[in-house]
Amino acid sequence: MTNVHAPMQASKLDNYNSQRGATAYKSDYGKKLHRKLSDKRERALLCRYFAEIGRVDTILDMPCGHGRLSGLLHGHCRKLIEADWSFTMVDLNRKDHGEQDRAYFRASALEIPLQDRAVDVVVSFRLSHHLETQDLREQHLRELFRVAGKAVIVTWFSATSLKNVLRQVRVRLTGKKPKNVLRNDRVRAIAAAAGFQHLRSKPLFLIGSGHVLGMFVRRD
Repeated sequence: MTNVHAPMQASKLDNYNSQRGATAYKSDYGKKLHRKLSDKRERALLCRYFAEIGRVDTILDMPCGHGRLSGLLHGHCRKLIEADWSFTMVDLNRKDHGEQDRAYFRASALEIPLQDRAVDVVVSFRLSHHLETQDLREQHLRELFRVAGKAVIVTWFSATSLKNVLRQVRVRLTGKKPKNVLRNDRVRAIAAAAGFQHLRSKPLFLIGSGHVLGMFVRRD
């Protein structure tokens, strides 16, 4: 695996791969109100999307983290594949959820070590906005579409969201760092070039979050 994450801050990667970072991330979703609310909303949208997709043989969850969505995703497939760049996250996930009807591996979502159309559905939540260049964010999308045989469910931070519009004001006035965003039309264009049709896009929240949850299905 090449060092595709080189443009990202080393401190972020080190923390994500550490035992302390993995444990803290898992704990956040049990303690922090905004995490609980976003988790509830994500789960509701996932259930709605899978009601349209139907039950499938295989789902790839990448990055899987500590397995926050593992139980929900497992209920919609015969085999769930959990993958993450962090060894620690993968190990924590495996310890919590076991091996039955599941597989685990360590990899980058920018270089997924699977063949084209290797799985039915790919789910990728809360990674795009951590990728610090436009090229990496687009590479991430292309990899998801490449390995998905039927559908992709993915989140990104929308350039047109209210939260990003307000951030742009702060960028101009105070020099604050801009968000790592994607334009919705650019995401749809990348999907179309890979042979996918955009079916749904829902904001996580209209106020307080710039994340969009999109569903794309392969046209053929």
